[in-house]
Amino acid sequence: MTASQVGLNDAVLVFSLLYLSLDLQYEWDAFEGCHKPIHKWLLVSYGLVVVSRLVYVAGAMLSTAGGGDFLLDLRQKDTVLQVLTSLTWLAILPAFTAWSVVGTLWIWDVQKYTPKCLPSGAHLWFLAIWHTLSYFWIIIHGGLGAVIWFLERRLRRAEGELRQLEDPDLLARWGQVSRLQGYTAMPSLPGGEGLSPSQINALPGANSRAADGATEEECPICLNAIRPGDQVRELSGCSHCFHRSCIDLWLVRRADCPLCKGKVAAAEPEVPTWSV
Repeated sequence: MTASQVGLNDAVLVFSLLYLSLDLQYEWDAFEGCHKPIHKWLLVSYGLVVVSRLVYVAGAMLSTAGGGDFLLDLRQKDTVLQVLTSLTWLAILPAFTAWSVVGTLWIWDVQKYTPKCLPSGAHLWFLAIWHTLSYFWIIIHGGLGAVIWFLERRLRRAEGELRQLEDPDLLARWGQVSRLQGYTAMPSLPGGEGLSPSQINALPGANSRAADGATEEECPICLNAIRPGDQVRELSGCSHCFHRSCIDLWLVRRADCPLCKGKVAAAEPEVPTWSV
């Protein structure tokens, strides 16, 4: 959806809510006999929806074109987008949810103690429709929030595992790889196609290249020469040799050799032997 479409749809919504708010003002005194201030609840509820949509329009206009919905990314680089995202998930959604629950309780009390206080019978139907739409909005956004929380949790778990591989050699060659930019940048986690950092660290074949006068090799991943003193890893299945920091990052995503595609199996855990 383009920014112009978002703006048009939200303009219609805001105009409609402003009209309902003005209509509510004309019948304001008629609600005074109700057991609970339903008219005030409606007015605040309209206001929260208007604020929510204005925040969304502002975020949609500021976010990069084609970058997707800004509310679905908790790792915004832009400070204003960070504020708008936090405002939606940490303030507007909880406030609207709590206020909708308050409205449900108030309407129940009004129907129980002062059922004849509403200006006309149509208001009861409108309250029911508005309540249904409100809870539908809450459920949709709550589901999206749960998905985002799950993805963020996976991303932080992946970052924690990548930090296990970040030694001085890897940092010097590739920089801080544990700071992932977004959910699509996640490497394979345990159960996927790659190995976990603990499995990679347990693999045999890691050593420092000795100055033995042998012909200088080229790392097939980074295409730089493997020089004496470089940390290397030789895969046990095929004996292909790489810079350790290069092949370790490859194995996080794929448990095979980049050259021959031979499988790299995780080291079997040692079984303790019990003496009788």
